[in-house]
Amino acid sequence: MSTEARFAFLSSDGILHLHDEQHGKHVQTSLTDDESGFPIVEGQGIVYYTHEDKAYVKGNKNDGQLIATPLVLKQLAAELL
Repeated sequence: MSTEARFAFLSSDGILHLHDEQHGKHVQTSLTDDESGFPIVEGQGIVYYTHEDKAYVKGNKNDGQLIATPLVLKQLAAELL
């Protein structure tokens, strides 16, 4: 996790990631990220599949817990799509 500027971008499969460098189409954000580069919302690293509008904690769509997509992630994704 870093306190540097973070940039949100979508991977080729539509998963939202954060990074400290600008990747292609990107949006600067005040969110922080976990060790895998996924945004942290309310203390949880979240894997957000933008094309499916599904978000998971404690894993991905194969082994994570499906949650309601946080609005902040939907807003970031809308700027990137």
